[in-house]
Amino acid sequence: MERKLRILHLEDSGSDAELIRENLADGGIDCEIALVQTREDFLAAIGRGGFDLILADYQLPLFDGLSALAIRQERCPDVPFVFVSGQIGEDRAIESLKSGATDYVIKDRLSRLVPAVNRALAEEREKARRKKAEEERKRLIHELSEALARVKTLTGLLPICSSCKRIRDDKGSWSQIESYISLHSDAEFSHGVCPDCEKKAYEELKTMKRNAP
Repeated sequence: MERKLRILHLEDSGSDAELIRENLADGGIDCEIALVQTREDFLAAIGRGGFDLILADYQLPLFDGLSALAIRQERCPDVPFVFVSGQIGEDRAIESLKSGATDYVIKDRLSRLVPAVNRALAEEREKARRKKAEEERKRLIHELSEALARVKTLTGLLPICSSCKRIRDDKGSWSQIESYISLHSDAEFSHGVCPDCEKKAYEELKTMKRNAP
């Protein structure tokens, strides 16, 4: 079962707060609402954390929504912030959105509240998904860069003896192939016997036994 949505609501009108609560419930949003009216209570609630959404009136007697929005921007920028206020005017509405608000709803048009809340939550989930994908991309790039930094590659033509298979270095010295590759790369060697060599050694051993006095 999904947990209830935790909402911090900055509102000084008890009747408006109850109307908003009922509107959310009627819209199928199962939530717990922490109602605050002052800057001190808002800061204390933000300090406790754990909220999924912030609703705020634009103007209160002892506080204002834009100040609350600024606190949210500093303390918990990933929590969607929706203004629910009276007629705030087009200029103020635009200002609020430019300041970081997710949306705004006029109190006498609360039919927009539930769609606005659902949209704000969906946008935040999408941002979180993109952030996680970007972090994963950066992690993979970092791991790949570290891996490439540890790899030394051999390039160009390698003069190799067709008989003994030793390699001539740039100073003209001849080295065993294992020594040359170990010196010029991070490769390490372990030794074994391939099936062809194993068969050849077995045949040579049988011949030596037959020829033994």
